[in-house]
Amino acid sequence: MPLNIAMLFELGPDDNGSIGGGVELHAINLSKELVKQGHEVTFITGAIPECKEKYNIDGVEIRRLELCSLIKSSYNPQKLNFSRQAFFLMKALLSRQKKIIENESFDIFHGHVYSAGIAAYILAKKQSAKFINTIHGSYYKHWKQITKNRASSFFYRRMERSIAPYLAKKSDFQIHTDYDFADTVKKWCKLETQNKIVTVLNGVDIKKFSPDIKPDPMFDQKKGPKIIATRRLVAKNGVIFLVRSFKEILKKFPSAELFIIGDGPEKQRLETESKLLGIHRQTHFIGMVPNDRIPSFLAAADIVVVPSIVEASSISVLEAMSMKKPIVASNIPGIREISDYGKNCELVSPMNWEDLAKGITKLLNDEEKAEDLARLGFEESTKNFTWEKKAKEIEQLYYRTQENNSQQLH
Repeated sequence: MPLNIAMLFELGPDDNGSIGGGVELHAINLSKELVKQGHEVTFITGAIPECKEKYNIDGVEIRRLELCSLIKSSYNPQKLNFSRQAFFLMKALLSRQKKIIENESFDIFHGHVYSAGIAAYILAKKQSAKFINTIHGSYYKHWKQITKNRASSFFYRRMERSIAPYLAKKSDFQIHTDYDFADTVKKWCKLETQNKIVTVLNGVDIKKFSPDIKPDPMFDQKKGPKIIATRRLVAKNGVIFLVRSFKEILKKFPSAELFIIGDGPEKQRLETESKLLGIHRQTHFIGMVPNDRIPSFLAAADIVVVPSIVEASSISVLEAMSMKKPIVASNIPGIREISDYGKNCELVSPMNWEDLAKGITKLLNDEEKAEDLARLGFEESTKNFTWEKKAKEIEQLYYRTQENNSQQLH
């Protein structure tokens, strides 16, 4: 039974398909796969400078909302912007229903994270449609490490503590992309709401992220070991620890080079740190790269590193696994859950540059071990983490909401 689905998140792809972070990557890949499965999907997102109000990407209708130019002016693909979230939500609150959805009738409103989740709930209620909320991990246990401001840490924790269970209560299902925060939210909810909280881990496009991809030509003249991280440069992604570890790695592999692909508010700090450590000539800050080019960068990697402080089921790890690359990553719940608890990935202590350096050096020294981890990761990703498989899991939740609706009518 085909469904008409409204997918909501304040950030989305631009007209070239470029994407800044994991939530919008999840939302657009899920949307594309649902279209392949016969559903109609409209991705409702915020306005982007120099991009059309309406656009179609692989069968997904993109509709971009604006509020007095405020949403467009707040656009930053490399940083989660609270003002953009507020303006996006305000648009849903203040606009008439027909202004956003042009009188189209949707079966499902699927909102990602908090502000878009609330917006989806409001619109679903107006249409008597079903409401799905997806929470993409949480900083709840880590705000003190991410922000040094105690007042901000307290505020963000209280906000998550209030909004996550509220959305779970109002939703038909609340989907989590990791088990850790799902279990936390369940503890905050009554039994009736707990039964609506489910976990569906992230997926990866195994055709795009394939071992057959050729390396980008920029790597042709690079002869030493290539260590690559594709990360939004924000505190929670822990790239500062990778930069610090690289000085130690160079002592044993002096021809090694570090490539950091991504942008964000931490960039200047990272560049300054690399200069202070005297490693800047072999540390390359590539900047933001369109998602379609990421595979050619990963193809050149000898080691892929994901040094996050907190992560849901990491899309970066899944992409490297799908490309059959050895991975060194933080030993945190969202990464453990997709790496078979370290069987296909070298796990190291988070926020510990010395342990990170040891993990990277270990795999550079042991080619057989690195190849074995890469093979196991590839097998795991292609078997259990394709977007086709994940979309089918979520499709079944959509169908369950329709079954519940039918039972209520009878």
